[in-house]
Amino acid sequence: MARTSSAVAGFVAGVVVAAGTTAIAVTGTTTGTDPNSKATTTWLTVKVADAMGTRDTITWVPTGSFAGSAEERVPRYPMTPIQGKDTKELKLSAVRNEQVSAQLAIASGKNLDDVSAVVGDLTGPGGAKLSGAGTQVRFVKYVPVQRSKSEVDWSATIDQVSSGKEVSGDRNPDVVGDPLEEKSSVDVPAYAAQPLWFTFHIPKTAKPGTYTGTVKVNADGRTQSTYPLTIEVADASVPDPKDYNFFLDVWAQPETIAKNHGVKLWSDEHWKLIDKYNRDLASRGQKVINTTIVDNPWHHQWSLGTRESQTATPYTSMVGWNWDGKTFSFDFSRWDKYVQTARRAGLGPDIGAFSMLAFQDQEHLTYTDTSTGKTVYENVDLGGDRWRQAWGTFLPAFEKHLKAKGWLNDTYLSFDERPIDTMTVVKNFVHEVAPAFDDRISVAGSINTEGVASNLSVDWGGIDAMTKEKVAERRKAGKITTFYVYGSPAHPNTLSYSPAVESRMLPWISAQRDLDGFLRWSYNSWTSDPFKQPVHIFTQGDEYLVYPGKDGPMSSIRWEQLKEGIEDYELIAELRKKDGGTDSDALTEALTTATRNLDGRTKDVGDIETARAAVVKGLTS
Repeated sequence: MARTSSAVAGFVAGVVVAAGTTAIAVTGTTTGTDPNSKATTTWLTVKVADAMGTRDTITWVPTGSFAGSAEERVPRYPMTPIQGKDTKELKLSAVRNEQVSAQLAIASGKNLDDVSAVVGDLTGPGGAKLSGAGTQVRFVKYVPVQRSKSEVDWSATIDQVSSGKEVSGDRNPDVVGDPLEEKSSVDVPAYAAQPLWFTFHIPKTAKPGTYTGTVKVNADGRTQSTYPLTIEVADASVPDPKDYNFFLDVWAQPETIAKNHGVKLWSDEHWKLIDKYNRDLASRGQKVINTTIVDNPWHHQWSLGTRESQTATPYTSMVGWNWDGKTFSFDFSRWDKYVQTARRAGLGPDIGAFSMLAFQDQEHLTYTDTSTGKTVYENVDLGGDRWRQAWGTFLPAFEKHLKAKGWLNDTYLSFDERPIDTMTVVKNFVHEVAPAFDDRISVAGSINTEGVASNLSVDWGGIDAMTKEKVAERRKAGKITTFYVYGSPAHPNTLSYSPAVESRMLPWISAQRDLDGFLRWSYNSWTSDPFKQPVHIFTQGDEYLVYPGKDGPMSSIRWEQLKEGIEDYELIAELRKKDGGTDSDALTEALTTATRNLDGRTKDVGDIETARAAVVKGLTS
């Protein structure tokens, strides 16, 4: 979801966009550097030693409170006095059927081998137990930071996004902690911090009450610290992800799954991996199966004269277009398989079909000429005879196919940031040739398209104009209303170096504004190696929320925090239901507290825990 770019050449943190070229060349010092094993420079060692206050091994609780510890990124090389070294007890609150994340961190003046953590079983009321083995322990991995600008000058810069705490290093490179690596242990260089990320899974059958246990942090073959752990489980629950009220729409890309895992596109191995990524999306309650009905729907006419995809790897069409010299015909077999695979994983029920309109480019068709067997790329005029011929054939054929599959009522014609004058041409044409889609149009973009879109995700610039009254009117008409962020605004956002609390806060913003949910491009539009070259064009992290792991998705701080914000949204929905659809004074105050400062650099991360506690109290009193 790129924006209109300026006409000036420039840089995105080592990514050079050169005028007159047809490719994006990558330069800079980040490639090939492993920020997780790099030794510190002398001046950095002194700074970190001062921040630690010792050269001995220490562990600490980021933010000082275990309950809010996951809402702050730990710098690889702390430069200011470390807080939370004196925290002796770990306390969490939870409800049934949710996950709760927290962090501990460790550092030393010497290299540490085999850093790990062990969570013991927790004992609760009447001898009930929460299994320690069911707790995930992952390790925050550090990725290089790419700075500077490109022609996409609307995008927030690192200095606008980061507080300075999240990013650390000697610029060769600077690094930020974001991926969550699944390993049994890690080695930690001297004078480098290593956060351990805990995800506690509370069973839906857990008895309410207080559970106690211990957490041990080990390194060099011995226990470095032991913490008593208390989890207070309230008599409330969140639903299973498939039953979430929250409308999550994150745009996934299958092509990069194949490329980054080194398998052939659309091979059996690729489909198995797609299933793993789908199941990860389903665990967040993803409501839309986003598909392509044309090649490269995010083709972009860049101001520097190049025409290429806004993603490092272009999207391909899941529908085969063929032209025999007289008429178009279509092969829906791959499209069908993609939808069926996603539904088996728990995605949907909605299906998005991208896109009748080119993104930031001239309209065009891509098809196979069956007389020659060659692929043809043909420019056409919006609303012109050739455009009408192509889409006038496709839409009735698509409608007929969807009826046969039983999917017509679930399928939307999807559009990304197309202006209202262009959307009006499409709307009128759809009504003319396939009126079954009149109320099946999905738009991410300006509020000006509100009258066209049955499913509208409004950009941040228009969110204030999407009043609660307008949302309620749309909901009464069966329409969906969400919002999205991209490389802008600087705050709140889900960028690689955004303050972690902002991802948690986004669903609270939806709840406070009575919106249905949230949209984000992109789930996984990676470069060829996001661990070494994390930026293609846009602000770091704008292009993906997860990373390619060994056999499937590797989560991130942002992805986990968003999940837990969605769980908060579900609790708010339960409280509103309990209160007859109205917001009590206590809930109004909680929503105000959670969203009162959208800039995570200066936000009190305790706001979320305070607001959440008020919601849980309302549910249990």
